[in-house]
Amino acid sequence: MFIGHASASNWVCRSFIFVLLSQAIGLCTGCSSLLFRIKGVPASKIPESLLPETRNNRVRIDYRLLGQNPPDVYRIDSGDVLGVAVDGIFPFNPPTAPPSALPVNFPEGDNPMPPSTGYPEVVKQDGTRRLPGIDPFSVRHMTIEEVRLAIAQAYRISRVIREEKIFPFVSLIRTRTYNVTVIRQDLGMGSQSIKLDAYRNDVLNALLKSGGLPGEKAKDQVIILRYKPTGVSAPSMSDSDIPQQPSDGLGTMGSGTVYWDAAQVIPLTMPAGMSADIPLTSSILSEGDIVCLENRETDVFYSAGMLPAGQHLLPRDYDIDIFEAMSIVGYSYGSGGTGGNLMGITGVAPTQLFVFRKCPDGGQVTIKVDLEKALRDPRERLIVKSGDKLFLRYNPKEEVANFGIFSI
Repeated sequence: MFIGHASASNWVCRSFIFVLLSQAIGLCTGCSSLLFRIKGVPASKIPESLLPETRNNRVRIDYRLLGQNPPDVYRIDSGDVLGVAVDGIFPFNPPTAPPSALPVNFPEGDNPMPPSTGYPEVVKQDGTRRLPGIDPFSVRHMTIEEVRLAIAQAYRISRVIREEKIFPFVSLIRTRTYNVTVIRQDLGMGSQSIKLDAYRNDVLNALLKSGGLPGEKAKDQVIILRYKPTGVSAPSMSDSDIPQQPSDGLGTMGSGTVYWDAAQVIPLTMPAGMSADIPLTSSILSEGDIVCLENRETDVFYSAGMLPAGQHLLPRDYDIDIFEAMSIVGYSYGSGGTGGNLMGITGVAPTQLFVFRKCPDGGQVTIKVDLEKALRDPRERLIVKSGDKLFLRYNPKEEVANFGIFSI
């Protein structure tokens, strides 16, 4: 009677321990392979159409291609402010009056120019300048000395005064600037209004003035939206209001008013061995242009099961396989993981990894990886693709083995 009672007690205790251990293993694995089967294609047998495009053969472009080389001599254009004076004409002085002193212009604010003399004259949008007694003439692309000679020639032709008394004075008071909008999603910033000086109005200087060169979180491209003046100011922009390129190739806002041309994309990486063919005009910015550097927030993979759950950013410039991805997640294969250690007892490490990958047609394929085989066979070391979901668990034999270890 005593023996039967003891046997019954042992049976109850073992049953109770079995239930506890079963629940513990279920919590550790998250999904039992004995009860829930997942069918998948071996990693070595998936078609090439489902493999990601490699990142290992791409190199950074020379960022100097995003800038421009300033000329040896400054060339005048619309928006420049000239200091002009012509003795006896501008300003006008009667022949009997003594000559007036020229005003001295001291730079203000962010004007990098040194002090200059002369009466301020802004070069018009069409590149012309008008002075008393002569017809308007173009000064676009001229140097300061060429402008001075052109003024003297214009007065000689007009015969307003005698040739020997023509002494034009021309200086540069302020260089032209260009106002552009920069959106840096990679830095988590909204839109910024950036003022660029002449011959620095390019993508490189816009990036440097708005936070620096692209970082790890930036996409490998710069988007430029060219502003098309219509007499109406462009609306204010935020990083959530980036105009997308419509099918007709024109950016539109409001009731069909055209504000921007088709989006222009400049790549920041190129396949190894290829030279970047970026025309100079592609990097030069004009008044009202928008420069956008997008982030890579969707270039991620996911982990679950016995892997620490989370969303993880893929490296920008190189490929990673499943073992490297697990290392990024924070899991070291062979250490037992989060579910292989119970009450100080280390069990068998899980080797059954499933990768759920989107197909080009919108479907999904399940890829099965045996981590033990992957250690020996490089064909099993799947390259992780953006959007992949990695799910790690025990295979049936490992669950049984661990149950035996834990039940001792």
